[in-house]
Amino acid sequence: MMPKQDNDGREANPYLDARREWNSEVERAFSQLHVWQLLGVAGLLIGLAGMAGITYIGSLSKFRPYVVEVDKLGEAVAVKPADVAVQVDQRVIRASLASFIASARLVTPDVDLGRKAVFTVYGMLQTKDPATAKLNEWFNGSKDRDPFERAKKVMVSTDIASVEPVSQSSWQVDWTETTRDRDGVLVGRPSHMRAMLEIYLEPPGGSAKESDIQRNPLGIFVRDLNWQEI
Repeated sequence: MMPKQDNDGREANPYLDARREWNSEVERAFSQLHVWQLLGVAGLLIGLAGMAGITYIGSLSKFRPYVVEVDKLGEAVAVKPADVAVQVDQRVIRASLASFIASARLVTPDVDLGRKAVFTVYGMLQTKDPATAKLNEWFNGSKDRDPFERAKKVMVSTDIASVEPVSQSSWQVDWTETTRDRDGVLVGRPSHMRAMLEIYLEPPGGSAKESDIQRNPLGIFVRDLNWQEI
């Protein structure tokens, strides 16, 4: 009887065949183990990357920052969303406070301009602050102070002389106020006025209305104020 041969022409040997089969199984097992190890490491890296992304997103500010472009006088001329919030320039604060005083003291026969001035003033006020109560009292106290009632007889303009900080949160505004009748004739002598304004910054958040942002893009608010003739 001839010895049995395998497919490769080698003499069949049950011991060698078993050894070769065992080696093949071991190689397949290690190969599969290597694949699963790679998949495990890849999954771990993906998980770490996801956690890092969530941590980064969580660290981002929830406020919606805006870029405010100003002219050479510090007046805001353009407002648009930005990726990074900007620090408030003192020129912008000066311009905002000058506009606040000029608007609060303005008396004009132009009703639309008068309304715009009122919106400018209240755009820099918040209900919780003393300045709001004081200006409500000023505008509503008597007809002699109501700018729309006064405009039936006179016009009042302001010439801002200076806007200077006196502390980290307080500013002094000096101006000259001129009153004329409806024909443009000077009424009395110009008055020299001074205001002390306590301010704070509260940038608009993501829920802020576009109209509020346009009126007060950097969130400069007047907490308290006092003015008098000097």
